[in-house]
Amino acid sequence: MIKDKNILITGGNSGIGFFATINLLKTQNNLYIPIRSLSRKDEFFLKLIKYFDKEYLKKYLNIIENVDLSNLANLKKVRDFLIRKNVSLDVVILNAGLQYTGAFYPKVSKQGVELTFAVNHLAHFYLVNILIELINNKKESRIIITSSDVHDPKSSGGNVGEKAGLNNLVKFKEEISGKYINFNSDKAYKNSKLCNILFAKELSKRLQTKSIKISVISWAPGLVIPNEDLGFFRYSEKFNIFGYFVFSIIAKNILGISENVENAGKLLSDIVFDTDYNNIKYLHLSNKLVFYKKHKLLKSEVSEEASKKELALSLWSFSEELCRSFGFGSLNI
Repeated sequence: MIKDKNILITGGNSGIGFFATINLLKTQNNLYIPIRSLSRKDEFFLKLIKYFDKEYLKKYLNIIENVDLSNLANLKKVRDFLIRKNVSLDVVILNAGLQYTGAFYPKVSKQGVELTFAVNHLAHFYLVNILIELINNKKESRIIITSSDVHDPKSSGGNVGEKAGLNNLVKFKEEISGKYINFNSDKAYKNSKLCNILFAKELSKRLQTKSIKISVISWAPGLVIPNEDLGFFRYSEKFNIFGYFVFSIIAKNILGISENVENAGKLLSDIVFDTDYNNIKYLHLSNKLVFYKKHKLLKSEVSEEASKKELALSLWSFSEELCRSFGFGSLNI
């Protein structure tokens, strides 16, 4: 069991990330969690003191304040905090994610990029680039990226509604910034999860080229429906609260296809702890439904598009270009 490790997790204050955080704290690991606002920080702390006393949290929990992943300028606060505290990381968990399926119009980041792509992919891409020198080059070190099986048009969730597809990035810039051609919020989310895997694969390739031992793991938690307002569906629920309510009841109680958020959080912490994932270069895991209300985390193949090496490289170059166009050029991988 990992103990006394330095672990950074985005999205650690709600949903899957919250329960992963609880498990990681229980084993006396040092958690570093960027949080968007003071109100979110206060809500997070009130939830945590149900599990730990304040002195314990003071010892193991480190909150990096006012880090809005939809604003690339905020992300240097994470690096600055770690450098100031002289912290080198053992594990980086890129877990934060949002979707607002049901919306007819795009939301945008501070830099004017469609919000799903900006938060789910671009922020994590930039964050890893500016933190890579602070991650220990050891066989136990790992970068874990929360993706989704909906990146695959052949999966049970991916084949419903608009399907993921980057079209070799042809007109992709127009789709995510400025013109927002043929915007579809469902497809935007699926594409962002496809980007997560392409990013993970290219990241692993680049680390191997530099003989860096850090493992890169992408994983799909399955259909997780939290019971809290700050959960993953907090945006899409607002667009169709009745549809969301019916969907969640059917998914949970009738079809038995959803995973509960506590189990998903435990799976994420298990990926952190499992020594089988030491120095494995790249791996994709999926929390597969194997029986009614029964899931199992399995090594899994990704979609045909997610397996394209040329597309992974193109996405990396495109992401670099975007960051630099906004004035964020200190990319270190």
